[in-house]
Parts: sequence; C-alpha cells; structure tokens
Amino acid sequence: MRSLSLLTLFTAFIAQGQWDVPVPLVLNGGTEDERQVLGLADPVDSTAAVSLAAARDNATTYALATGSTVLTATLAPAPNAYAAGMVVHILPQQANRPGAQLDLNGLGPRPLAKQGGLPLDSADLFPGIPARLVYDGTMFLLLGNSYLPCRTGFRAVAREFCIEDSSRAALTFYSAAQACTQMGARLCTFSEWTHACRSIPDFMGTVPSFEWVDSAANSATDAKRVGQGSDGSTNPESAGCAYGGTSLPTNTARYRCCTNR
Repeated sequence: MRSLSLLTLFTAFIAQGQWDVPVPLVLNGGTEDERQVLGLADPVDSTAAVSLAAARDNATTYALATGSTVLTATLAPAPNAYAAGMVVHILPQQANRPGAQLDLNGLGPRPLAKQGGLPLDSADLFPGIPARLVYDGTMFLLLGNSYLPCRTGFRAVAREFCIEDSSRAALTFYSAAQACTQMGARLCTFSEWTHACRSIPDFMGTVPSFEWVDSAANSATDAKRVGQGSDGSTNPESAGCAYGGTSLPTNTARYRCCTNR
C-alpha cells in the first residue's frame, strides 16, 4: 500500500511540476497498473525523463533542417555538446550542396558524410525525405541509402541522376545515343533535361543550340530535341527550358549525357 501511495503522490507532483527524487524509486505494486509512471510530457531538459511515447516518436532527436551548405537544426531539449554515438533525425527543407555541414543548436557546423567517410554530393539529402545521422566524434555519418558522386564533368540534379555540365558537338540522334552508351552513360531524357534546365542557375548559358533527348515521342522518323539557346529573356520558357520539337533522327544536333546515381 505504501508503494501505491508513493506512486499516487509522484503522479500528482508530475502533473503539476517537476519532482527531484534523490534516492532510487522502487515501484513494487501488486499489479502492472501500479508499477508505472503516467502523464510524462516531452522532456525540456537533457537530464529529464523520457516517456515511451517520446522515445517512439523520436521527439528528442528529430528536427527540421534548413539551408543547403550549412544545414541548421534545433533539437528540443538542446544537447549540451556533440557526443560520439549520438543519433539524430533531420528533415531537410531543400537539397544540400556538395560538402554540406550540419549545425545543431548552434554548437558549430560539423561535416556531413556518407559511407566511406565521403563528403555528401549535391542532392544526397532531398527536400521532405528524412535522414538518419550518427555522430562519430568528428562528423555526422548518413545512415541508410546514399548516392554515388557524379563523375567529373557531371553534376547532380536530383538524388537519381547526374547531367553533363555542357553539351557535346552535333551528331545524328542515333550517333549521340551510341556515344553516351560508349562512355557508360545514356542520352538524357526529356524530363531530366527540363528538370536540370529549371533547377541549375544559368543552365541555358550552356545550351548554344537544340539538343537531342530521349523521349517516348521518338520514332523511326522523329526524334525529340529541346532548347534554343539563351535569348537574354528572363522567362525560362522563352529561353528554351520547355521549348522543343521533333526532327529527323538523321539530322544533327548537339546533345548531353546523363548517368544514374
């Protein structure tokens, strides 16, 4: 009965505030209901108790992350310092830039790396996709899926693919597709090309003329080509991001290759 009274008193105190117990608290009630502490809110201090609900929800280790070069996030309760082995979960609000770092609660930026300790490539962290990280004493290591860096002359546009920084000299559609294959890549699809055009600043500055793209609209007599080179307009549509048409695949046009990550 004493244990039950102590539990009742403990619960009453928790409901109204904080109670410091300087000695071990033994819960030895006769039933399971008498051997538990209820009503714990999410902790607000690093030494506070954590309820099962808070642990399951990762309430103390989850935070939104803003920024692309130095990602900033705020955990609650705030950690006093970085500690080897600490695990955090962040939800990026935008794709990261190469060599990105993470700064938690103003403790200072630390490098973000993936398997093998390699610095993150651009878009390894994608907006709205949670990332789980562990601190090894020096840097935050990305746990789970990571993506291969882009080869020299390519850049990451999204998690799934890389695109060449510049277009190649004009070839027929078939020769362009074969040239990409021979270098271990492939001709960019229409959606990849237009996504890169809209995502990469000054992309149209690398498009001197029409470029071939792989498209479902391609046939034996027609092949898709896009872009018309920059005309100085501030409107991406008139500058060529979605402008295009079809041409005989035996005609020539510039092209660029893409690779999977």
